[in-house]
Amino acid sequence: MHLIDLDKAKPGMTLAKSVYTLQDVLLLKPDVRLTEKNIHILKSWGIHEVWIDDAAGEGVAGRMDPEHERRAFIDDELRVKFSESLPDPLMEEILRIAGNILEKRLLKQEKNHGAQKS
Repeated sequence: MHLIDLDKAKPGMTLAKSVYTLQDVLLLKPDVRLTEKNIHILKSWGIHEVWIDDAAGEGVAGRMDPEHERRAFIDDELRVKFSESLPDPLMEEILRIAGNILEKRLLKQEKNHGAQKS
């Protein structure tokens, strides 16, 4: 999931999150495929950014959702460390489980760090 400028949105891209007006009125729901018309409508409502599904937004530069960014970082690091063992399905499952554990640890550290700042 990536947050992109609406000016870079193209028809056929799929929304990953709902789009609301400043008055909190729902304009479009997730999984809606963008069209020229609804891109124009979003612009007319003053919307400047939208969350696009990764598969639909491939090749589009944008900010990644922090949760997805964290998980992508973890997965990349594990793949680098265990690259020689990756073709093995059992090793893939071990890496998936290890990634889940590391992600939980990072979340806990982030929460503890945030609590210390308060």
